[in-house]
Amino acid sequence: MSEMNLLWILLSSFLVFLMQFGFSLIETGTVRTKNTINVAMKNLIDTIFSVVFFWLIGFGLMFGTDSFGLIGTDKFFIDGSDFELNAIFLFQAMFAATATTIISGAVAERIKFNGYIVVAILVTAFIYPIVGHWAWNSQGWLAKLGFIDFAGSTVVHSVGAWIGLAGTIVLGPRLGKFKNGQVKYFSPSNHNLIVFGVFMLFFAWFGFNGGSLLAIDFRVTSILMNTLISAVFGGVGAWFISLVSKEKLEVEILSFGIIAGLVGITAGCNNLTLYESAFVGFVSTFIMHFSDQFLTKKLKIDDPLSAVSIHGFAGVWGTIAVGIFAVPAEGMTRFDFITIQALGVLSAFIFSFILGLALFLFLHKLNLLRVRKKHEVLGLNTSEHNARLPWVETIESIIGIMKTGNIQKKIYEERDTEVGIVAKFFNILLENLRERNTELTTSNKNLQQKAYFDTLTKVLNRSGLFEKINKELNSQEYCISIIDIDKFKLINDTYGHDVGDIVLKELAFLISSKIRVDDIFARWGGEEFILIINNNNLTIAESLCEKIRKEVEANTFSKVGKVTISLGVSNFKNSRQKFDDVLKNADKALYDAKDAGRNKVFVF
Repeated sequence: MSEMNLLWILLSSFLVFLMQFGFSLIETGTVRTKNTINVAMKNLIDTIFSVVFFWLIGFGLMFGTDSFGLIGTDKFFIDGSDFELNAIFLFQAMFAATATTIISGAVAERIKFNGYIVVAILVTAFIYPIVGHWAWNSQGWLAKLGFIDFAGSTVVHSVGAWIGLAGTIVLGPRLGKFKNGQVKYFSPSNHNLIVFGVFMLFFAWFGFNGGSLLAIDFRVTSILMNTLISAVFGGVGAWFISLVSKEKLEVEILSFGIIAGLVGITAGCNNLTLYESAFVGFVSTFIMHFSDQFLTKKLKIDDPLSAVSIHGFAGVWGTIAVGIFAVPAEGMTRFDFITIQALGVLSAFIFSFILGLALFLFLHKLNLLRVRKKHEVLGLNTSEHNARLPWVETIESIIGIMKTGNIQKKIYEERDTEVGIVAKFFNILLENLRERNTELTTSNKNLQQKAYFDTLTKVLNRSGLFEKINKELNSQEYCISIIDIDKFKLINDTYGHDVGDIVLKELAFLISSKIRVDDIFARWGGEEFILIINNNNLTIAESLCEKIRKEVEANTFSKVGKVTISLGVSNFKNSRQKFDDVLKNADKALYDAKDAGRNKVFVF
């Protein structure tokens, strides 16, 4: 390895490492705000564990001495003494991290952080390196057949996507994604971050594809040109889809279209012409778009970053395109070439997807897979990393108010932030609700006053009486007294009904002021009133009624002077009697009192 080649490999390694940054930006921008820290942390942690376990196990399985064309048997845990091997490891370790990060996008917003770490470890230690051995180790069985995947449309991108597909199936969709047959659109947290991430990936991809030559010579210019043209034609394809569908050009489709173009050309960037690269990139976007529509709308598979479509299906297309357009090896027909490419794609899918299903089902069995519903609702930033954002506290406060119904509280307003503005307007809404609540309370009191109180005397009416009895008195533990004004018709005939009304009001006020706190007094109708004595002892009831009779007899009414009343009292005699039965008995006692000369208390 010449020093120039070494320099090129190292520079390419640095560029490929930047892909982690690009993926982090895209994923952070695409998911909802409550999960942005979580996905950024996943991209950081999978870089760490991917490199560690690729160093310990994966690199040896991938590039060690071949065994039956399936796995490598040495170069595990390399010691760094072979300088050229160090350069290859640096470059390939970045590829391993990229494959894992693709999975992160597919399972975003609902996987447990520690469960994802297990995925990163097993993918970079075993699944990805074994497929890589088949295709990139010179003794791998696919490589011997003539399979070409120059920089990893299948080995890196599709492998990551198929494992991600297994994850999305086992995990299930995010809460609320599919409801009543509709697919809900979750707005990205930051569209600018998506665009910035695409720029970063675009730039880093030159190292991804160009560095895969492992040398610096004039062929690199063709690789870089093919990469560039395929990517931009992927963007053109996205624009064309929006134009034909008469939709506005959304950030996601343009961004994902460019990435699909990059994925598509990765397998054949060293073997295709510039015109073929443009075609591959253009078609990659259509494959990405329609496969994503099929997965989401028909199969109800929730892939937040369309990772399966971008890296899986576009990667398949790019790999098959090599068989369609590139020059076959000597002695190989075009059909043979396409068949070998298809075999490589199919074997990578079967191996990755089945092991991916087993891995995610194993995590599910250990309860390491999906976060709890309440954590998913509040967001993984808090539940997985204890990283609290102001808007989370605001939402929790709003939920607290909704649960308790206590609208007297106020939401904290963080100044000069979007969430602070939301909190401010929510507080204005709360203030309006408090005012309306006060008005409704007053209105309800007025309605209750009209419904349960006699408009003339201001004491309870019949409805109010029964409401009060049901709420405050024990069954059959009271006496009933009916009160009637003696010769009230004579008062009306002599002084007029207006004076009669005044007598009723003054009498009601007088009796109300003399009864006990736990007794109930109401107007029954006309000149009759009813008194519920909270005691079932007739002797006590008779004594109380006698006191009331004397108070009325001693009182001087403003318009007519002296007024007397007659009272009939009764109680419950047995458990079979009802209110109406006792009332009839009290009414009989009242008539007995009147027949005995009025101004008396009789009991039944």
